[in-house]
Amino acid sequence: MTEEQERLLKHFETRVRQTMLLCESLKKENASLKEALAEKENAYRQTHDDLVALTKRYERLNLAHAFAADGDIEQARKRISSLVREINACIALIDG
Repeated sequence: MTEEQERLLKHFETRVRQTMLLCESLKKENASLKEALAEKENAYRQTHDDLVALTKRYERLNLAHAFAADGDIEQARKRISSLVREINACIALIDG
């Protein structure tokens, strides 16, 4: 092998090693990014679930306020529960 060919071969080997090191580095970074993405997705999912639960709670409170003409929320809740029981009884009679 000529001196020029040996020099080119060493240069090629150096580039291959650098590429392999870069590849390993990128694999680690990719794994880290995937983990971070999974954490963000879980946080998003939890936040979304919290939002849905709070929205339902807000809607129930608005409904309770609508039923509570005099501002008595507990009385409104009792009234709603009574209406639900009455509706359930009617459904039971229809199915009966």
